Amino acid sequence: MTPTVPVVPADELFPISDWFSSRLGKQIIETETAILDPLLSSVFGYHLLQIGITERELFGASPVGHKFRMGVSSAQYAPVIGRVNELPFEKDSLDVVVLHHLLDFYESPHPILREVARVVIPSGYLVIVGFNPWSIWGLWKMIPFIRKNPPWNGATILPGRLMDWLTLLDFKIDRAIYGFYRLPLPVKSRFRLPDYSQGLSRKLNWPFGAIYVIVARKQVSTLTPIQPRWRKHSLREVTAAQPLNKISISGEKIVD
Repeated sequence: MTPTVPVVPADELFPISDWFSSRLGKQIIETETAILDPLLSSVFGYHLLQIGITERELFGASPVGHKFRMGVSSAQYAPVIGRVNELPFEKDSLDVVVLHHLLDFYESPHPILREVARVVIPSGYLVIVGFNPWSIWGLWKMIPFIRKNPPWNGATILPGRLMDWLTLLDFKIDRAIYGFYRLPLPVKSRFRLPDYSQGLSRKLNWPFGAIYVIVARKQVSTLTPIQPRWRKHSLREVTAAQPLNKISISGEKIVD
């Protein structure tokens, strides 16, 4: 299988990871945590996996017993290291998979989504966190000297297109939540505008927030047996078969 490579060189994935430690990156993480906590706290199971380019764990509120994170490079500290298009897990083995900005920085998301669909159990959950191109942040990316810097040097995906892909993989979209409606500029805490973490977008959920969280559930395929259709006949419709002439071994016909 051909490896799925990042949109940016592999050595540039880590500056992107470091960006989440900046003031603006921390504010993004705070908003994402405010969205994910109530979602993951209501999902139960045995195994939860988070895959992303950052080492931050966003599954603290989940009641799942076994929660772990997979890294995409040996230089990234994580309990498990693997290829995103060849996940080292058995089929139908994970209850919840969280993709944290992973699809934003890989050239082809389809192999990743197919692999995730393989390892998620029937009725299991896939949670995708990404940057929304239909936002102020998406417009910010059009500035030439901005698009070369993280996190604008990735390839963002339209939420609607992503939901269409998930539907083709037999996932049912449970919900899509948007957040962070501010300019991509670091703001001091005392001057911060209210955001999802403060309850502004919980009711509005405008689809042009800087980030989106898509929750999808894997459908259970059920086969309905097709029963043969028997024709009903009355006794009057049934006619007796005519007796056949018996033929002896010698070839002579014997008539009863």
